[in-house]
Amino acid sequence: MKRKRLLIIIGAIVVVVIIIVLNLNQGDSGEKVDVSLVKRGKITSVVTASGELKAKAQIDISAETIARVKRIRYREGDHVKKGDLLIELDDVQASATRDLALANLKQAEQDLQRAEKLIEQNLISLESFERVELSYKTAKASYEQALDTYRKTRIYSPISGKVMKINVEEGETAVMGALNYGGTVMMTVADMSQMIAVVKIDETDVPDVRVGEQAEVIADALPDSTYAGTVIRVGLMPIQSQLSTDEVTDFEVEIDLHDFSPLLRPGMNVKSDIITSEKTDVLKIPIQASGKREIDDELVETVFLIQDGKAVLREIAVGVSSDEETEIISGIEEDDTVVVGPYRVLSTLKDGQKVKFESPNSDTL
Repeated sequence: MKRKRLLIIIGAIVVVVIIIVLNLNQGDSGEKVDVSLVKRGKITSVVTASGELKAKAQIDISAETIARVKRIRYREGDHVKKGDLLIELDDVQASATRDLALANLKQAEQDLQRAEKLIEQNLISLESFERVELSYKTAKASYEQALDTYRKTRIYSPISGKVMKINVEEGETAVMGALNYGGTVMMTVADMSQMIAVVKIDETDVPDVRVGEQAEVIADALPDSTYAGTVIRVGLMPIQSQLSTDEVTDFEVEIDLHDFSPLLRPGMNVKSDIITSEKTDVLKIPIQASGKREIDDELVETVFLIQDGKAVLREIAVGVSSDEETEIISGIEEDDTVVVGPYRVLSTLKDGQKVKFESPNSDTL
């Protein structure tokens, strides 16, 4: 009986030891990680931005004098040429003022001619001559001012294009601009033969965007069409706006569209990808594989390589990046295996730690 009990106790101890050994062996198998091979290929770095379409030449035509709108010669959608008469303002008062100023100028001119003859004969004093001369100059200035006011009752198109919008009706009074007031914008004319996308980029992206870089533009109204373009301007001064409690600093970028659909209109919302760098046949890894870590008390760019079933920390030098991949300049070689995740494991992974994974060739390692 005692012998049987002893055998049972020994058997239980053996089972416990086996369980402990199995658990230890399982623990030594390491954390499960996702991996990827270092490969060569093309990598494109882009800056994504949003904004709106504008005609490259778009003019808001405002009144330069106060007068009633007498006649509007064109309608929205009409094509006009540079120099065409667009709008006539009531010119009764301006015409009368011009005629009166002209009459005064002619009288002052005659007085000056007589005074010149008299001063040559010393029949009037120099002081009297100067008064006549000053009256002539005053009359001439008054006439030029009256003529300018009259001319402003005729509004001509400064460019060739299409009438995009008319903001006034015949009979309304147009008001000229003044301090802190832009005046009445009566009409907008745009040259629709050229269009640009005006987008906003974050200040952190400004150093990467340069004039001449290529871009792709997609309009929200035509999401299935992509239009090629070129950056023609990068703003030098920021456009600051308030979003909730955070201050956002953006810069304006203009993209000249090489071709576009006639269905596009100024003011339509667009999104663009500005290509800041494009390289072919470079080493690249998934962007989540790299990260800043300390090596020899220095914070450097690193990855974890897989060697003999262990994660080995390796310093690397990186180049350009896309949304998904990073260029490798040095530190690892083609066909090396690097750890790419999951993040909860990668963030706490240690140099030399055992790992388990499935290789890109689907062989369990």
